[in-house]
Amino acid sequence: MTLDPEFSKQTSSLIEQTLELYKTAGASPRVGQLWNCQNVGDFLCGFFVGEMVGSALSAFQIVHKREPTADEHMEIIELVEN
Repeated sequence: MTLDPEFSKQTSSLIEQTLELYKTAGASPRVGQLWNCQNVGDFLCGFFVGEMVGSALSAFQIVHKREPTADEHMEIIELVEN
């Protein structure tokens, strides 16, 4: 593992807290109509993963003042996927 353990811990905590907010907020019934998608659950899952990966990558850049390496980038994606 190449990520700083404290960064991984904070990022995992943020992901868990955000997921709980998403679960309790619910989704507008119009999401399926607006985005013309058949499975709103899949759409929202993909949206959540994309948002979390983007946020974690931005946080990495701010904390470390550099771009993540390819390995670090993949670890961030794995944090979100798990």
